[in-house]
Parts: sequence; structure tokens; C-alpha cells
Amino acid sequence: MGRSYTTLGQGSALLLLVLLAASASAYDITLRPGLRHYTKRSVERDCMAYEPFRCPGGEVCISIQYLCDGAPDCPDGYDENPRLCTAAKRPPVEETASFLQSLLASHGPNYLEKLFGTKARNALKPLGGVEAVAVALSESQTIDDFGDTLHLLRSDVEHLRSVFMAVENGDIGMLKSLGIKDSELGDVKFFLEKLVNTGFLD
Repeated sequence: MGRSYTTLGQGSALLLLVLLAASASAYDITLRPGLRHYTKRSVERDCMAYEPFRCPGGEVCISIQYLCDGAPDCPDGYDENPRLCTAAKRPPVEETASFLQSLLASHGPNYLEKLFGTKARNALKPLGGVEAVAVALSESQTIDDFGDTLHLLRSDVEHLRSVFMAVENGDIGMLKSLGIKDSELGDVKFFLEKLVNTGFLD
């Protein structure tokens, strides 16, 4: 799976025994004279605390430190999937959805049109809703990927880029011109900066 270990200390040997015991628990073992018979259980085993990430298919669990480290550890390489690795650097989808929802609650259902364009009317419904936009912000590597994912007009993507550039350059006036209240400026700037810092404008 992309990892090899040549020596085992006492701690490593103990860890190996724990791993073997864990894998054995995923099987029913029937002993017959001179024969061990292994039958796969249909019930998935729980991932161990030190290997909490379950690969697609449910058979393999890996340590978080092996996610997005450049070496595939899941059988299908999912732990190196670009969208997964982008999302790992971004704010959680729930946090992003909550932030967008709070702006809509404060300013009305068409407020985010000022950021995302005319398709963002009616609480983002033409874009699939708040959750879909939050997922796209989390998984899209760049602003162009985001625009492609949500089928935004090129002019809307360029407007959004100008908002992000204003934040990156410290132009608070641009955010105020969008109608963002003084009390919200800090939160909006913090949120947009998190996306910029993870390569959203690259």
C-alpha cells in the first residue's frame, strides 16, 4: 500500500499484534484438524482510533497522517483525490454553509447575488442551494473550478475574483460597496481569506 517497514521495535511489534488481532476480528475463523478456514464476515469492522479514515469500499482504514501525503494508501488511491485534499485544507462544509446562511438571514434571500451573480437569487436555489455552494467552495481547487462546478457565467466568476482580490489587497471599501455591514466585515474578510490562503485564486 505504498509503505514498507524494515525493523520492528517492541512498540512496533505490539502495534503489529494489535493490527493482526483487528484484522482477525473481521473474519470468522473455523479450525479443523490441520486446516484453518477463513470466512469473510459481512459486517464491516470499525476503524481503529489510530486509523480513523475508512477508504471507499469499507475494507481499509488508514491514519489521518497518510491523507494527501503524495502516496496512495487506499486501494483506489482515494486518499490522494484532489477534491478530497482541497477540502482538507478548507473550512468545514458545515461552517461554510452556516456562514452563507447567516448572511442570507441578515440581508435577505437575494443578498449573495452580490457575490456569486444572478444565479444566486432566492437563497442560492438556482445553484443547488446553500449546501451545494458550500460543498463547491470546499472542494473546488480554484475559483475557475468553482465557476465550472456551479455553471457560473464568466462575468460572475470575474466579479467574484475581483471581490477576492480586494480582500487579498486589503480593500475593505469593495466589501462595503457590496452592502456588507461594518459588524460583518471581520467575519467576511476572515472567511474569504481562508479560501485565498488555500489557493482559491491560483
